[in-house]
Amino acid sequence: MTDTTVNTSMQSDEDEPDLIALLGSRLCHDLVSPIGAIGNGLELLELSGGGSEEMALIRGSLDAALARISFFRLAFGKAGPDAVIGAREMRDVLGAMYKDTRTRIRWMDEEDRPRPEMRLACLALNCLEVATPWGATVEVTRNPNAWVFHVDAKRLKIDAPLWQGLGRGVLPTDLKGSEVQFGILARDCRRLRRPISVSADETHLSLLV
Repeated sequence: MTDTTVNTSMQSDEDEPDLIALLGSRLCHDLVSPIGAIGNGLELLELSGGGSEEMALIRGSLDAALARISFFRLAFGKAGPDAVIGAREMRDVLGAMYKDTRTRIRWMDEEDRPRPEMRLACLALNCLEVATPWGATVEVTRNPNAWVFHVDAKRLKIDAPLWQGLGRGVLPTDLKGSEVQFGILARDCRRLRRPISVSADETHLSLLV
């Protein structure tokens, strides 16, 4: 019998596949097909004269779900090093996702960027959602070394240990499922040797990634 025992101690963490990113890609892929099928069925109903208010609500919810899946694919999916995401595509995804919310994203960067860079931006935006449950205006720019996010809101929800931990790169061990993006962003920035800077008060937050 052939010995198939593998010496796992020979493989470092950096050599291992990013299972979290692969899981994100798999979930987004599996969700797109059935939701897309619902969209096709909805189009048929609309063509047959079913343009009621109820149908409009369903359409709005469906479009928002598809936009969020596209966003999650960028934020949590596998980011191939050679893939490039256009600025227009990012604006389209963010515009659709936040269309019926109280948050407005002003994506000021005009450059197409490698997908790993866009992944960092999406993870950062997902972190900012935690601080802006009542809505905000978020301006996204890019300097030569980092993404820059400026948030203005009437009121922010700042979990100090969470944001301080993100800035230091050491997060609480009891992260909630709704906060997983903080852990992934901190891990990715450590791997890329990218510092994270956070400053916030009751109505303003600045984040450099």
